[in-house]
Amino acid sequence: VEAAPGAPRAQGQLVVGELSAPAAVDTTGIVFMQSENQIAYYAGARWSDRSPRMIASLLVETLAGTGSFPAVIGPGTSARMDQALVGDIRSFSAYRPSDAGIGEGGTKVRVELFVRLLRARDRTILASRTFSAEASSAGGMEGVVAAYDQALDVVLTDIAAWTLEQSLAAGEGS
Repeated sequence: VEAAPGAPRAQGQLVVGELSAPAAVDTTGIVFMQSENQIAYYAGARWSDRSPRMIASLLVETLAGTGSFPAVIGPGTSARMDQALVGDIRSFSAYRPSDAGIGEGGTKVRVELFVRLLRARDRTILASRTFSAEASSAGGMEGVVAAYDQALDVVLTDIAAWTLEQSLAAGEGS
């Protein structure tokens, strides 16, 4: 997603913080919720990094790819920043709805992130919002990973558009 020529651009630099997550999600394991209170992990399947760090990196890529910010930097960077985007992973898991029946293709993935846009100099919250998406798996581990990718892409794209909108509304970094 790139900004169209002449599209509004934020003036301030943005840092994306590592997202907080429950211990069950703060792992490289790919989560499968067997029930609301029972968590398992797909055997032999791992993310390339812990989920919070991986999602923050993808969010930096998504925001930078829009061309709407002069600079987007990731967690742990000590560069000057005007705004910070921080948040929580509320859901990052596969599950099987109770009405799915038997067979492949019944698994769904839910991604839900709660994010806050902060003014960096005093950490004042400028805006906050929950973003969520679900995707259905075509079956097998490849299908589950594709569903994670699809749901996460929707959430990250929505966050990028919202972040620009909120940044412009706040007039920060000008």
